Amino acid sequence: MPVLEKFLIEHYTDEDGLPQNSIYTIAQDELGYMWFSTQRGLARFDGKNFKIFDDFGKTYSSAIIGSFHIDPRPAPVGFFALNDDWEFIHVHQGKAALDSGLHPYIKQHPSLFPRKHEGQIVERQPRLYYGNPYPNYAVFPAGNHRFFVFNGSTLAYYKQRKRAGSIGWTDEGPWYFFRMADNLYHLKDGKLNRFSIESGPLNPRRAILKGALADDPLYREGKYILYWSNATQQTFIQAGPSVYRLVPERNGDLSSELIMTGYDFGKERINAIYYDAKTQRIFLGTQLSGLFVLTRKKFTTLASSYPNTDQVYYGQTLIDKNTVLSNQGIAYTSDNFGKVTSRQLPLITSSVFWDKSSILKDHNGFIWCKRATRLMMLSPDGAAIKLTWTLPSEITQLYEGPDRTIWIATRTEGLFTINAPFTANSRPSQFLKGPLTNVSWVVERPVGTLWVGTGQGLFKVTRKTKQVSEVKGLAGIYIRSLYISPNNAELWITTYKDGFFLLRNGKLTHFPLDRKGYLANAHCMVEDRNGFFWIPTNRGLFQVLKKDLQDYADKPAELYYHHYSKTEGFNSNEFNGGCEPCAVRLPSGIVSLPSINGLVWFKPERIPAEMPDKKIIIDRIEIDQTIVPTPQKHISFLQSQKQLKLEVNTPFFGNDYNVEFSYALSERGSMPTAADWLAIDAPVANKATINISTLGKGHYTLYVRKKNGFGINNYGYETLDIDVPPFWYQTWWFYLSVLLAAFLAAFFYLKYRIRSVQRRSRLLELQISERTSQLQGTLRDLESSQNELLDQMHLQSRLMASIAHDVRSPLGAAIIVAGEMQKMIERQQFDMVSLFGKNIEDALRMVKGSLEDLLAYVKIQVYKHEPKSETVSLHELLEENMQLYGKNTKINSNTFLNLIPTDTFIETHQQLLKIVIHNIIDNANKYTDSGEIRAYIAHHDSRLQLIIEDTGRGISKELLEWFMEDKALPPSSPQTGIGLAMIKELAPSVTDRIEMERLDPGTRVTLTFRTFSKST
Repeated sequence: MPVLEKFLIEHYTDEDGLPQNSIYTIAQDELGYMWFSTQRGLARFDGKNFKIFDDFGKTYSSAIIGSFHIDPRPAPVGFFALNDDWEFIHVHQGKAALDSGLHPYIKQHPSLFPRKHEGQIVERQPRLYYGNPYPNYAVFPAGNHRFFVFNGSTLAYYKQRKRAGSIGWTDEGPWYFFRMADNLYHLKDGKLNRFSIESGPLNPRRAILKGALADDPLYREGKYILYWSNATQQTFIQAGPSVYRLVPERNGDLSSELIMTGYDFGKERINAIYYDAKTQRIFLGTQLSGLFVLTRKKFTTLASSYPNTDQVYYGQTLIDKNTVLSNQGIAYTSDNFGKVTSRQLPLITSSVFWDKSSILKDHNGFIWCKRATRLMMLSPDGAAIKLTWTLPSEITQLYEGPDRTIWIATRTEGLFTINAPFTANSRPSQFLKGPLTNVSWVVERPVGTLWVGTGQGLFKVTRKTKQVSEVKGLAGIYIRSLYISPNNAELWITTYKDGFFLLRNGKLTHFPLDRKGYLANAHCMVEDRNGFFWIPTNRGLFQVLKKDLQDYADKPAELYYHHYSKTEGFNSNEFNGGCEPCAVRLPSGIVSLPSINGLVWFKPERIPAEMPDKKIIIDRIEIDQTIVPTPQKHISFLQSQKQLKLEVNTPFFGNDYNVEFSYALSERGSMPTAADWLAIDAPVANKATINISTLGKGHYTLYVRKKNGFGINNYGYETLDIDVPPFWYQTWWFYLSVLLAAFLAAFFYLKYRIRSVQRRSRLLELQISERTSQLQGTLRDLESSQNELLDQMHLQSRLMASIAHDVRSPLGAAIIVAGEMQKMIERQQFDMVSLFGKNIEDALRMVKGSLEDLLAYVKIQVYKHEPKSETVSLHELLEENMQLYGKNTKINSNTFLNLIPTDTFIETHQQLLKIVIHNIIDNANKYTDSGEIRAYIAHHDSRLQLIIEDTGRGISKELLEWFMEDKALPPSSPQTGIGLAMIKELAPSVTDRIEMERLDPGTRVTLTFRTFSKST
């Protein structure tokens, strides 16, 4: 029953944008805008805002508009309004303007269309005035060159400018006629006659009025008012507080449908009625009180006042096929006619008190509820507590599994179970604790697999093995509810603060939120039979197409979420969650959702979502605060102009949260990418304002789009081409002239410069020639000085390093030993004194040898003497050096082996070779401890090779590359001493080639000589 309480009533007056509070007629155009005629012009209504059209002439009466009319021409476009100046105003595509095309058409039918003050064009009921000021005749346009004409005694029918039939019919006026489809009806004193315009002669036929109106006693008594609009083809009967819609049947009879009852029509004088059957929305135009819009509420909210209860609902369960029991202890029952009654189960109310998060009816009909740590099982009628238990932790949720196991979720102690039969000896047993704390949801699907939502994430538990695995990607997230698809392939997850997810084929998809983030707190998901999900939140209820979500999981795209708010039947936008179950579905199809103010009931399959799918129109264009008179699809915007402002609009009468505009500006011919679109924040519902600052020259297209409803990429578009002409200095001819001028200027300038340069070059050649010879001599002197200075610096650095290493260290050691010797003499340790004395002697010999080598090296560097070759005995040279270290074996305890035959001689500079060999053996002795150092010879390619190798630590890789390949040492590498540098610098003077390589362990140095001999 469409009683008034089931409607949302919105009242609009001149304070809300109407031009005036007297509304005479109502019609809807092809775009979906509602139009109202008033004494001060036309008002276009987009569902939230009014736009006034009143510029129809300079007289006062030009804005007085009393009726809407069909377009009588064969190809109708929109409809017409008629003002008191007898001028037609064309209403089409959201615009209204004086029309110049209809009058020539009317003049072709002088006998049909009355002139002003001659007759009436009747296209509405009831009349706006009483009596008959124009008694001549009344015309009823039927469209496509068809008209009915009534003069008080005769009813005639015209078709194609010819009279097609007539009949005698007497009445005091035309106020009982109305047209629907191809019939003209006459209703008076309960008698309904029909005049058909296409079948047979024009004779009255009795028509039957069927439906609810026929049983209304007020109608039978003739106490009713007829409302008819030819422009909308809608007819209504108002009888007392009720309004009936008349619908023609195929045989010409009329059926009636009650669309509203309970309205006080005696309080307001109603001039016009319009009904949108799809949305069940009624528009009432009044004589003095403006506009009333009544929208049928889609949802029913149940709230009952019983002792010790409130209206805050959480857990609920189905206790029979028509009854839902809440944790409040209130049961709601719906009969087969949709009537809902309620009753209280006081024991449940007092037992549960505040703990409303979960209630359960088991397979035997027993009712399970909880309070803190106390678990209770009540009789099926809720009149007695059968059993109670106390658990070690607060109980959070209750759930009955497929095998009829009762699962008890707790705050800190995990999951417990209890199985039938339930007796005084039955006890809940702990199934699993582990990570399962603050459990918020439990479900077993498929059998043997538990899904457990907690305040810290989602867990999968294998019931048989109790193996627990955490779902990755949900750690730390508060799980609100779980929904498993019938085929167990999809797990839908709602959360607190993090929106909702889909787990499918091991992939977790996190869906985007709505534009204001209301879906962050998604309580649960209810799937209907039409493929939609319904998601309650703290800020209303959302509907989303399941296929859209599945497609998004495969390939992300923008989603459409349809929002329902309290204007559609809720007592509050705040739904409740955190309860299991969150939603209950009755076998009748009713879904019950808990809210902070009552239970919300609805049948989702019967709720038509009102989509924002109407066309976008460009309603206003301003350039630098100057309005473009008639908005076009193509405009010019100069570079000197500062601001282009566009106002776009769409008609939509539903929840304005569902209207989302965005725009993109791109070069003409190129489509915007996903990243180009910018959302428009529309503070005024159904409107969007776009501001564009100065643009550079070019051709642009502005795209405006709006989500039209469900479906991926389901958008409505509007475009505007914008041409930005160039400045005069940005034109092609200007560029060409500048290029030509620049070319000529460059040509003459270059010609002048070439001549000037030629003169100067001749003078410079002479000067350069003189100074070049002077500079060359100076450079040679500087280069020679620089080389000598570098050599001296190099020599000084080598001397300092050698003195620090080869002289200072042994002398320092000798001083220390000499000091110890004095103490040993005083202690009469003469053997040690003798040994230390030999050590001092060896140290001094080493110092002496180092100084001799150093002096020889300095002489060569300073005096640049070319080394002179002489015959050198390799055996003796090696023996001399080894004997020096062999006498001091206690220092490193190394063994020295001279394996060179005594008859081996070479031709080279003896002193330089001695320095090289001395430093090789010295380095070998330093880096070898208790090892072996040996020297031997080999022959290769008729050349003699002297090989000295040790078993020490070996040369580092960096030093070896520096020595062999002359690579720079890295900063972190230890620097080499003068010994290795002297080897590298002197070896080319005494050998043909020197090679060094790492052994494992030790180092091998090979000296190759060209000339050698053996003594006989």
